Amino acid sequence: MRKLLVSAYGCEPNKGSEQGVGWHWVLEMAKTEELWVITRSNNRQGIESGLPPEFAGRAHFIYYDLPERLRWFKRKEKGLYLYYALWQWGAYRRAKQLANEIRFDYCLHLTFGSMWMPTFMYKLPIPFIWGPVGGGESVPFRFIRTLPLRGRITQYARRMLIRGAALNPLFASPARAARAIIARTDDSKAAFPLKYRHKVRVMLETGMSEDVLQRYQASVTRSSDTNLHLVYVGRLVAIKNVATAIRAFASLPNGYAHLCLTIVGDGPLLDELKELAQQLGVIDRVCFVGTVSQEEAIRTLRLSHICLFPSLKEGGTWSLMEAMAVGLPVICLDTSGMHIITDESCAIRIPVTTPAEATLKMSEAIKLLADSPALRKKMGDSGRLRISEFFSWSSKGLFIQELLAELDGQSSARGIS
Repeated sequence: MRKLLVSAYGCEPNKGSEQGVGWHWVLEMAKTEELWVITRSNNRQGIESGLPPEFAGRAHFIYYDLPERLRWFKRKEKGLYLYYALWQWGAYRRAKQLANEIRFDYCLHLTFGSMWMPTFMYKLPIPFIWGPVGGGESVPFRFIRTLPLRGRITQYARRMLIRGAALNPLFASPARAARAIIARTDDSKAAFPLKYRHKVRVMLETGMSEDVLQRYQASVTRSSDTNLHLVYVGRLVAIKNVATAIRAFASLPNGYAHLCLTIVGDGPLLDELKELAQQLGVIDRVCFVGTVSQEEAIRTLRLSHICLFPSLKEGGTWSLMEAMAVGLPVICLDTSGMHIITDESCAIRIPVTTPAEATLKMSEAIKLLADSPALRKKMGDSGRLRISEFFSWSSKGLFIQELLAELDGQSSARGIS
């Protein structure tokens, strides 16, 4: 049994986002390895009450946090990044002490894995695994002009950051030192210079547990009224590209007046998107329901027939995976996280060409699925199967087992004991 030292800033049961990622990856690794996990002190109560008894002897948690006088940083939006950087340095110093006491086989930097944010774990005298990391995803070039000014500046800056990655010490140092790098998408893999790319394996960080999958897939009943229901679930921000979905919906011929679109979520573009639907003459068939509970969002998905997911850039996104888990065929752009999560069997993936072409292709995809209940069912069933096979948490455990075995083999070939 290998001994792994894991840095997991976010790690807590019954949570989504990074906390859930850290928790589930730790549990999967603890099935076959012995772990020492450095995480934040405020995760302690949830971990100690939620850790299954069978993992008690395999997952050891070391709780570290910055002094109280520095914790106010994380309560400020911009201060969070400084707090995170300081925490990583402190966690590294604690890890250094552990490394003097225990002979670890590998060290893994697990959560909040942006390739642009600091980690210092690569400095330890332990074979280092970096990831899953993201940050290489960017809005397709021709779509940047559809964003507001601040968004355009951000995306152009991101592209410059990626091009200059090799000169960035926060990126280049861990990339050079890592024995292996886990990238969450192909876009993030491509952000690494060629000299490091042979180390990179692609594995999306997010997943679903088997019990959640079974609950989502049980008793799915589509709406029985005469309308065909399209649905989008997510934030209403420019990068989600919801305006394209509304334009594609509005361009449908008169014969598709029985289609309606439900938009679940809130954000700064709510009023602007309502005005767009009004201008295009479809406000009576577009329902903005705002923010709802997860249970209500799943209920809405179950009553729908087609998922529209027009986002321009994603890593792992639970709303898309949830739509597939309940058996919805998907229409999305063929880029970043959508390219990883979906395939041609379960989604109509729109080529990333121009905004006008994307609107046209999305409208054609809606018509194709609206006209074929059999195709909707076939693609929906394929989506359920894909989530079960490739995006369960257990798939992450199998991936890390295979990666560690591969690294063991490389060490043996080098004569490293």
